[in-house]
Amino acid sequence: MSSDDLMDLHRSHAWQPFTQMKLAPDPVLIDRAEGVFLYTVDGEKIIDAIGSWWVNIHGHNNPHINSAIKAQLEKFEHVIYAGFTHESAIQLSSKLSKTTHGHLPRVFFSDNGSTAVEVALKMAYQYFVNSGISGKNKFAALAGGYHGDTMGAMSAGARSVFHEAFNPLLFPVHYASFPEIPFSVQTDDSECDTSLRPAYESLEKLFAEHGRSLCGFILEPLLQGAGGMRIYPEKYLRRVRDLCSEYGVFLIADEVFTGIGRTGSMYACERAGIWPDLMCLSKGLSGGYLPFAATLATEKIFQGFNSENRNHTLFHGHSMTGSALGCAASLASLALMSDQNRLDDVKRIENFHRTHLDRIGSGKLKDKILETRFIGSVGVVEFNLNQKYTGNFGWDFQKKSIEKGVLLRTLGPVVYMAPPYIMTDHELEKVYECLESSALELLT
Repeated sequence: MSSDDLMDLHRSHAWQPFTQMKLAPDPVLIDRAEGVFLYTVDGEKIIDAIGSWWVNIHGHNNPHINSAIKAQLEKFEHVIYAGFTHESAIQLSSKLSKTTHGHLPRVFFSDNGSTAVEVALKMAYQYFVNSGISGKNKFAALAGGYHGDTMGAMSAGARSVFHEAFNPLLFPVHYASFPEIPFSVQTDDSECDTSLRPAYESLEKLFAEHGRSLCGFILEPLLQGAGGMRIYPEKYLRRVRDLCSEYGVFLIADEVFTGIGRTGSMYACERAGIWPDLMCLSKGLSGGYLPFAATLATEKIFQGFNSENRNHTLFHGHSMTGSALGCAASLASLALMSDQNRLDDVKRIENFHRTHLDRIGSGKLKDKILETRFIGSVGVVEFNLNQKYTGNFGWDFQKKSIEKGVLLRTLGPVVYMAPPYIMTDHELEKVYECLESSALELLT
């Protein structure tokens, strides 16, 4: 079909995510992709500086992942993952456990990040039901988090524009204040400790008042994604871990965005030197190839369901649970993380962000920037704008960046980069040139 015919069908039938279809321009029609580049049907080349919504970590059309999926497809595409299993699922369960050094040996497969969170919430709650421990039936969370768009995941997240229409349907959650600490002081121990005191007080007050009734505490470790790419110190995460242990509360780490190398270690929790009781994975798990997710749990939690009483079963599942193709892609993605030294690539990108964000923050845009920050492969410029997610700045910035051959997106006044780990310094230079020139054209 011609491009015009395809777009006519799009206008008649498509309903895209997080998009006001009445106001949105026609989307860019992609024909193919290779490495860090997207190619339009018109032959234009666009650098994918956000990993296609944070999922693509090894580059597009990766031959190793392609081969793994094809090899699995030649055997079979899917089999019910209840009463049956297959080699890819068995191998992946074992590999994921090893990435946690055995701290989280049990793996429950699903199909997306929101669902991985739903599963973790249900595991935390039902564990205490199964154990006959009454009263531990509430959840707490770090304020400002975003955990997905299903009902439980929305309940656990911030009551933002994403979810406010559904507030009457959501269950209540206790929130600890986000540690609002300037990024520039987070590496200064004494100043960081002083700045953390209000956040510690909020956290300790929450546990003192509600800890005995909590079954789980959920957060995005070190980096809140959709909440504005906000970064907080490792020592705060360690304090949450200590309090959860003290009060017998399961710590749920939503590593859907931060996991699989994003923050410079395999998991953000690992970078902070702690392990959660439950961990949610998706996005980069399959290399961005297939809708696939996993919830990892401690042996203690698993044993809370491992019973002769059938009512203690975790009654959760999906038709595509344990997808053979998803498992094959994930095994290939994990292999690339080790075989290709991807964490070294992430460290290189982090160093690149450090240098170039400092330059931008002290350059022509200095008066327009509230803060620059980075962690692992993620680089952030927060502009001093009174802009919400529903404002026009994001759409204008994205349009301008695409015109310059780079895909960048915003979260309100925040412009972020979350590139595939294979992006070269030369390609990153082009991304930064685009970010800076686009901002100058829009804001000066």
